[in-house]
Amino acid sequence: MSDGINIVDLISSLPSRPRGRACIILTQDYHDQEEWATELASQVGCDHLNLLKHFESDEELSAKIDEMGVTELLELVKNHSNQEILVVSGIEFLKATWVGDPNASEILSQEVENWRGHPSLALVVQSDSYIANRNFNTRYRQHKFVIDQRETLKLI
Repeated sequence: MSDGINIVDLISSLPSRPRGRACIILTQDYHDQEEWATELASQVGCDHLNLLKHFESDEELSAKIDEMGVTELLELVKNHSNQEILVVSGIEFLKATWVGDPNASEILSQEVENWRGHPSLALVVQSDSYIANRNFNTRYRQHKFVIDQRETLKLI
């Protein structure tokens, strides 16, 4: 039996990867997601962006929800922080708008797998069966790209 993944160490190591400087953390309970992501960011020493709150507080951005695909989302978060790492949560409302795009989860997965941008990203997202079952990166097998929150050590 595994001792669990030290998520703080894993997220802290993202900037040192040659590529794939991002990962997706799948949560089961949306209600605790923001608090958990905030605590993770605090322990890593980085910024946390809750996208739902960010969109709610910016009318101009809210008006563009229907134009916000995966690529546009990643451009937005890329320009949000000057720190090495950014923890992002509250993405579910955008994922709901991508239902009509059958390739959205694949595009997001590919972007995570190949992310070389700044900052490194930890995307905290409610469980997604496509992402959970996708075979990520065979080139850098030592790196984790998808983590089930239930497999991580408890944040203290």
